[in-house]
Amino acid sequence: MSGTVLYRKWRPADFDEVVGQETVVRTLKNAVAQDKISHAYLFCGPRGTGKTTTARILARTINGRTASTAVLSFGEAEDLDLIEIDAASNSGVDDVRELRSKAIYQPNSARFKVYLIDEVHRLSKAASEALLKILEEPPPHVVFILATTDPEQLPATVLSRCQRFDFRRVGVDDMVARLRQIAESEEIEIPDDALRLISREATGSLRDGVNLLDQVWVMCGSSVSLEAAQEALRLSPDARAMELASAALRGELVEGLAVLSAVQEDAIDFGRFKRQVVMHLRHALLTLTGATGTLSLSGPELERLEEVCQGVEASAAVTALKAFSEADVRRDPYQPLPLELALAAIVYGPPPAATAPAPAPAQPQRPQRQQRSDGPRRQQGQRREQQATRNLPRVEAQGQRSVNDQAPRQQTPPPARAPQPPSSPRGGDATTDLLEQIRTALRRRNQGLIATMLNGSCRIIEQSEDTVTLGFLPSYQQVHMQKVSDAASDVGAAASEVLKRRVSVRCVPIDGTTTTGDGDGHGADRPTGQQSTGQQPKEGLMEREARSRFGATPYQSN
Repeated sequence: MSGTVLYRKWRPADFDEVVGQETVVRTLKNAVAQDKISHAYLFCGPRGTGKTTTARILARTINGRTASTAVLSFGEAEDLDLIEIDAASNSGVDDVRELRSKAIYQPNSARFKVYLIDEVHRLSKAASEALLKILEEPPPHVVFILATTDPEQLPATVLSRCQRFDFRRVGVDDMVARLRQIAESEEIEIPDDALRLISREATGSLRDGVNLLDQVWVMCGSSVSLEAAQEALRLSPDARAMELASAALRGELVEGLAVLSAVQEDAIDFGRFKRQVVMHLRHALLTLTGATGTLSLSGPELERLEEVCQGVEASAAVTALKAFSEADVRRDPYQPLPLELALAAIVYGPPPAATAPAPAPAQPQRPQRQQRSDGPRRQQGQRREQQATRNLPRVEAQGQRSVNDQAPRQQTPPPARAPQPPSSPRGGDATTDLLEQIRTALRRRNQGLIATMLNGSCRIIEQSEDTVTLGFLPSYQQVHMQKVSDAASDVGAAASEVLKRRVSVRCVPIDGTTTTGDGDGHGADRPTGQQSTGQQPKEGLMEREARSRFGATPYQSN
């Protein structure tokens, strides 16, 4: 047994040994034969598909060397004309500048000086721009070979200056043939079913496939069976996975739950078990759709799969595959609940979507006051209001009451009282609370200035299904009413948010006099120009200001 790992010992030494990249190999061989060597190549594709190995073979070939006269790894190389750079650890602009300064020198003994830059997408932006300069105008004796697994991260200017070759994943049949060649050379007895299992597990990476063969060889010795390979790779299939897949395809809930219970009793990792179930369901879907030729299964496996698929519709396979694929067992890989729910959803259908409850009618209550942004400003305003109220002669503060609630007291109660506006839970009337809610909604919409314009300058005098009318007092009609009118659409949007229906806002001037409530229970201020039919008490300037700005009513002694 050699002390060198298999993937290094059996790395291809010339183009004929490269597996699964026929188009790339043929193009490069023709380019060398016709002496049409490009100054820059880009090899891109998944890991383990031969990008770096092909780059080394190309470097030796364009310099007229063969595998017997050149080594494969730069770490062991005596050939100083092949310079390998790992961009993951040399990603800075200084590294590329050093490369540019050395590239101008002639090769030591070869025809070309070849720079192989692996994982070139890891270069920084500044380093990529520095590399672009020498790619635009390279010395005639320099060839660049860039290798990457993610070409989309490279600048378009770099991509446009390279001949691009895309390496594809190695097919299962090609990989099995290569692994068979290696196994026979190393005198390893292993059946084709085990090699096919290794090839499927490698997922198109030949390097991973050779590594897995090496792992199985170390564990099982020179004679490897299919069961031993499954155990070495921890891929032992559980027959119950096929039973659960069959139960899911046929909608057999009791049988499927019994399988999951047995798996739980054996303390099987449901993450691995789920992957096997999903694999069987995928194979069933491909079989039911007539794509059996894409499966790399043995004869007994195909027979068992066809037996499971008898009498099953393709739609059932789609439903089962989707349900089990979305089951998340990562939280607790030893609990079967996610798979049980997936099986139940297959049998009974997905749960109905939760319907949102109908919005409750808007309640006229005062919203919570803002604590951070306008808290200090509001406290200052309250202190000013309290101070002004204390200075008023014989006036009793009533909070933010509607004008309709402010008629002078009578020594003798009238025989009948006009209907009063609905009171809010916090002591104000409904229209006052609605106006406060509109101001709060405006602040949420970053319309703090408009919200300030509605503070004490107006009140709601009329409200219908689609219109809210704001009446502005005389001293606020010139500036405040104009500002609010200009922003009527924003105020209407805020009112619609509060009332849960689409309304518009109308601004009108009022003279501050009071009438009785209307039929809807809302008080109304008389618009400017209309005369009140009742006799109004005479008031001074301070009384009028106290009434209009602070909602005060005159105090009457008994």
